[in-house]
Amino acid sequence: MFLVRLHVATTADLPPGHGDGHALQDLLWAHAAPWHRLEHITVRRSFDGFAVVLFIAAPTYDRAVALATGLIVDAGNSVLLKRYRVSGVG
Repeated sequence: MFLVRLHVATTADLPPGHGDGHALQDLLWAHAAPWHRLEHITVRRSFDGFAVVLFIAAPTYDRAVALATGLIVDAGNSVLLKRYRVSGVG
């Protein structure tokens, strides 16, 4: 199992919305398919968004990053993620 970290920042100069961290975690779980190999998620608020750690069951770190990236792409059409930008996958 590998940890894949990413940063989710607001697209405006506004602080993260109340409850968005929990909604982000729920959103990722809702879009996780068996092939994403997601085992656990932690979401912590940061100064401009959220620090997210995805625990991915994969044979290599590179494969874990690819699976996490696929999950983010699959969840990308969410209204919640339109208010944020995802960066720093890895």
